[in-house]
Amino acid sequence: MPLPSSLAAALARIVPAERLHLDAVRARVFALDASIYQPRAKAVIDLENETEIQNLLATLREHGSGVTFRGAGTSLNGQATGEEIVARIRGPFWRRHEILYEGRTIRLHCGLTGGEADAALAPLGRRIGPDPASASAASIGGMVANNAAGMCCTVDQNTFATMRHMRLILADGTILDTEDPDSVAALRINHAHVLERLRELRGRIMADPAMVERIRRKYSIKNTTGYAINALTEFDDPLDMLTHLMIGSEGTLGFVSSVTLATVPVHPLRATALMIFPDLNAAARAVMALRGGCPVQAAELLDRTSIRAVEGLPSAPPILRELGDEACAVLMETRAESSDTLARNTEAILSALADIEQVVPPRFTTDPAECERLWAVRRGLFSAVTSFRAADEFVITEDINIPVERLAEGCAAFQRLFKRHGYDAGIMGHAFHGNFHFTLPTRISDPAELRRLHGFLDDLATLITQDFDGSLKAEHGTGRAIAPYVRQEWGDPIHAIMREIKKLLDPHGILNPGVMFNEDPNAHLEGLKLPLTSHQKIDMCVDCGFCEPVCPSRHIAFTPRQRIAAWREITRLEQDGRDDEARQWRAAFTELGESTCATDGLCTTRCPLSIDVASFIRDLRHDAATPIARTAAGSVAAHFTAATSLVRGVLGAADLAHLALGDQKMEAVSRILTRLSGNRLPLWQKHLPRAAASIPGKPGCATDRDVVVYLPSCATRTMGDTREDHLPPLPEVTRLLLERAGFTVRIPGNVNELCCGKAFETKGLFDQARSKILELESALREASENGRHPILCDTSPCLARMKKELKGLALFEPIEFAQIFLLPRLRLKPARRAIALHPTCSTRLMGLTEAFTDLAHRLAARVVLPEGILCCGFSGDKGFHRPDLNASALAGLAAQVAQCGEGYSTSRTCEIGLSLHGGIPYRNILYLLEECSRPDE
Repeated sequence: MPLPSSLAAALARIVPAERLHLDAVRARVFALDASIYQPRAKAVIDLENETEIQNLLATLREHGSGVTFRGAGTSLNGQATGEEIVARIRGPFWRRHEILYEGRTIRLHCGLTGGEADAALAPLGRRIGPDPASASAASIGGMVANNAAGMCCTVDQNTFATMRHMRLILADGTILDTEDPDSVAALRINHAHVLERLRELRGRIMADPAMVERIRRKYSIKNTTGYAINALTEFDDPLDMLTHLMIGSEGTLGFVSSVTLATVPVHPLRATALMIFPDLNAAARAVMALRGGCPVQAAELLDRTSIRAVEGLPSAPPILRELGDEACAVLMETRAESSDTLARNTEAILSALADIEQVVPPRFTTDPAECERLWAVRRGLFSAVTSFRAADEFVITEDINIPVERLAEGCAAFQRLFKRHGYDAGIMGHAFHGNFHFTLPTRISDPAELRRLHGFLDDLATLITQDFDGSLKAEHGTGRAIAPYVRQEWGDPIHAIMREIKKLLDPHGILNPGVMFNEDPNAHLEGLKLPLTSHQKIDMCVDCGFCEPVCPSRHIAFTPRQRIAAWREITRLEQDGRDDEARQWRAAFTELGESTCATDGLCTTRCPLSIDVASFIRDLRHDAATPIARTAAGSVAAHFTAATSLVRGVLGAADLAHLALGDQKMEAVSRILTRLSGNRLPLWQKHLPRAAASIPGKPGCATDRDVVVYLPSCATRTMGDTREDHLPPLPEVTRLLLERAGFTVRIPGNVNELCCGKAFETKGLFDQARSKILELESALREASENGRHPILCDTSPCLARMKKELKGLALFEPIEFAQIFLLPRLRLKPARRAIALHPTCSTRLMGLTEAFTDLAHRLAARVVLPEGILCCGFSGDKGFHRPDLNASALAGLAAQVAQCGEGYSTSRTCEIGLSLHGGIPYRNILYLLEECSRPDE
């Protein structure tokens, strides 16, 4: 049923049209989350401040509609998919933070991610307590809503335990800020009935000692099933009960705008060991021997099935491939402030385990690289398990908690349960907590498979609630997946109290309907996503959303996982013969998915399965390329000198027009021409470069000096400086710098015909890209004497493609070349000023961000690497045709670089957009290196 027109009109009065998404495509795709449930939202609305939240709640109370608040959508159990309206938290208001008391506490607004919070605290040696695997993508609001924990997060470090203050909005629109005495006083008066009712519910619980004991015991382990009912046993003041009930309530009781959390120290030194035990019983005895008495920060258990999934990883120790069928492993880590303390920690651990049999003698390592390799095994488990499934299967991820003293018994019981239902599932988890995770690849489109899954979940619920009195959900929240089992876990009396709390705080039932409580016994297995094969490069995506924080189009269009979801729906519609709907989705996909994709590949670095959405989009562009486009591209490739000369001519003409018209008139004329051309003509802006001079090849001659082959990229050969930032040509500066370092510079012959083919590849014109890279390879082999001499390209994206395609050549972009060849030969005098730095996407993908920062610190008094600015969104020439992508990707850049006089990067096109949106000129880092290495006059 579509959204009522009266409600749509009311929503349109709350936010501008561009922040209200009513069409079926946007509503479905923007409501996507990491769960197994198909989005069913009728509308998505983007909210930028608390007033809009209040107005939305008032509108929904009037119209009787529900709302689900969304942060990052990384929840696994259907907490944030939404039935009616999904409200996304967007904009800078929600991304603020304030570090307090030298980092001992931190105030976090709900739109910040957990990773960003930890990054802000890192210089102070602190972090927040919760450390979920999704922390780099998950929002603080979502972490609070789910009472997030993680691998190292104990019960006394989770959100519930570390929350000190909260700012929230109740369903009636009331704002409570516990750090504001006036706000607290007003709530005690205006909502006295609510506080009194909470006090009465507490009294009901406290009058039953058995109930009190059970609640305390169940919250001594990780538990996110139902409401945090322990708020009523741990606090006397109903105001504290109210704020703590919000934690883990999944947006069903109110909206949490910000929280102030106590932080925990991060010890700088660590020692890690992968201990191998002959069976689960031995591992369980080891855990119990260490628990409470030894300083162990993490103990991750992997049974034999889980070990098989990761034993082939490059970082996996060879011993894992030689273990018996009953063996298991425990990855342990201890941390300390000093080497002496760390040594005492490891000695205490090994002493405690001396009488417990192990397959190989245990050994701790303090080498950071080796520690990371061991943890890479654990972190790679999810991707390894999900990789071994068919493309039309979905991964059901469950997590439970049992009393840790029954660890071995529980593991054996789970394995029997898997076997009974025919699942080959592994157990992994946080052993000290009794918290275990497992994944079940399931073809949920098959009714028989769905019945099997249903039977398994029913039996699991019985096992956990009756045999162990544990938690059906330790960390992942209740959501839709466990809502039908909440009563079974808690029993009727406590379940009834939870329902009363919901009615008390959300009397109209508008907050996240269907989540936490759902009377439909089959609700957890209805409305599911039905995976299908749509393209081999994306079929394994599990919708986790880890990719989204690095996507430059995330605020204006689709993200990588949304592109995949939309393409899957197009495939489904076409397979079902629903051609009209498919055309509607294709049109939206072209606008929001294909044309806005920067194809930078950064999403691959965050994806647990290394899914390359950029490559997928390039494939689609290849398939969509018309014969005319292919012919035109072939002509450009075959006559590249003429093509680049034409571009230089256009740039020269634009510069003359700019000189004649001035900034304002030139911008106005350009807007008109771009609009009339259907956005085919690039939009002019004042940082558009002037034409560069063509470069003659310089073969070089026999010499005793070292030879370097210098390839100025086609962008460098085409685009010069700007009228405002008058500079000598980059090739001239680079040649001067190389010669100053004692090199003979050799430029490939016929250089103006050469191109790495990246521009063609990005547009999906693979044949033309291939022809140019082969032509370039021939020229570079000749100039370098078949790889004898190093080759420098001044543009990182071009060099990255060359490295991918050309083997046997010593290829370098400016950063690495400077480190290896120039710094040892040059005497530097750093500039006494602050500079900004922008590592390109290719720089990041090649792992050179740290090297770039180190180089910059050698050249300037202060270096600013802006936070949250990753891909600039210019993407070759896309910044000319989709300036909104560039603007969105660089939002907030100007404020972060305001104290800098200039910025540096390693890509001419990126520098155009950076200069525009940073408010300072950006140049190639070779300019600064040349300046700082000039000999004293």
